[in-house]
Amino acid sequence: MKNTKAILLALFAAGVTVSAQTTEGEMMANINKCGSNYFAYSPEIKPYTAAPEGFVPFYISHYGRHGSRYHYSADDFKKMYGIMQRADSAEALTVLGKSVKERFGIIYKDGELKAGDLTQKGAEQHRGIAERMVKNYPEVFANGAKIDAKSSTSVRVVLSMGAFCQQLKAMNPSLNITNEASKRVMNYINFEDEKLKNNLENEEWKRRFDEMHQKLLHPERMMNALFSDSVYVQKNIDRVAFVRKFYELNSSLQGMDSLNVNFNDVWTKEELFENWRLQNMWWYGAYGSCPVTGASSPQMAKNLLKNILSEAKAAVEGGGISASLRFGHDTGLLPLAGLLQLDNCSAKVEDLESLHTHWTDFKIIPMGGNLQIIFYKNKENKVLLKVLLNENEVRLPLKSDLAPYYEWSEFEKYYGIVVSK
Repeated sequence: MKNTKAILLALFAAGVTVSAQTTEGEMMANINKCGSNYFAYSPEIKPYTAAPEGFVPFYISHYGRHGSRYHYSADDFKKMYGIMQRADSAEALTVLGKSVKERFGIIYKDGELKAGDLTQKGAEQHRGIAERMVKNYPEVFANGAKIDAKSSTSVRVVLSMGAFCQQLKAMNPSLNITNEASKRVMNYINFEDEKLKNNLENEEWKRRFDEMHQKLLHPERMMNALFSDSVYVQKNIDRVAFVRKFYELNSSLQGMDSLNVNFNDVWTKEELFENWRLQNMWWYGAYGSCPVTGASSPQMAKNLLKNILSEAKAAVEGGGISASLRFGHDTGLLPLAGLLQLDNCSAKVEDLESLHTHWTDFKIIPMGGNLQIIFYKNKENKVLLKVLLNENEVRLPLKSDLAPYYEWSEFEKYYGIVVSK
């Protein structure tokens, strides 16, 4: 016990966030976490650190990803259904394979013309976040408080903003809430630099990612479970592509509302874990601080961070806005968390095989993922802030005797330099 305490104290002293580590055991205990960015928002919120004496919250700056949605492409379910139909016509399916074919058909028909749409579960996630925000910081949402909410032009994001703001209004009808969803806010709500988006074309990255595919993917068991004719499979099915797409579609089901269909009898937990490790690598290479792809993706959040700094400065100086709410996507939230260097969100990991023990996608960008910066002030108008990632306190790369509370002046100075580089 003494040794354990000593190790934990040493880790904290070194700035290591123990809770950021992800183990296979953790994933096995909640297999939905293997859903990567499809993980349905279910935060494990730890008790908050009390604000220093005399400091009261007065402003919140927020960025939230839309809630759970239908899979972004209904054609994917249709294509998988087609693969299974053709195999069935060729008498190449097992009994389990026939069952999987029928399930793909049900899911395809249910999601037809709904690709990417917000589910009711996704709306409920945002209502829950809004409710907790008001309960935790009632001073920010006092009678007549002005709330500014902006959204990307994506319908699922607009509806997420609507669910969030409806909950705020339900809890205090006197709130003055303005909403906007327009192309003019896209430059910071979900800015994507074409050069940075090409990170995955890096030859070294492709070589390493292919190596991990070879190590982690073993489609033989599933192929034998679904298909009765190995020759047919060899001639007609790309086994790796089939398993990877099946994994993605399976992950999307946890965000659905009432569709009573799953593939729990098809996958082993170990297979889901292996597929998740590959998906985690993909997000890291595409939008994380991956040194193999140049560690440059967080730069996509510069415009967003500039907006956060600008609106916070106005609020601190008495601008009248009590909360700035922004609603966007995982491709906005993930780079922002990296640019802010929250805990392990900017970890630079060379060894992709051990990546999941240092950096994990579902802890940053689950469906409904969000970042909240809570601002406090005292009677002397000294301003402090703390940052929440998915409603849990996180540390910043700033010195503070009051961490997780930091001085606004230090925050503004440090990140002002970050966005000017």
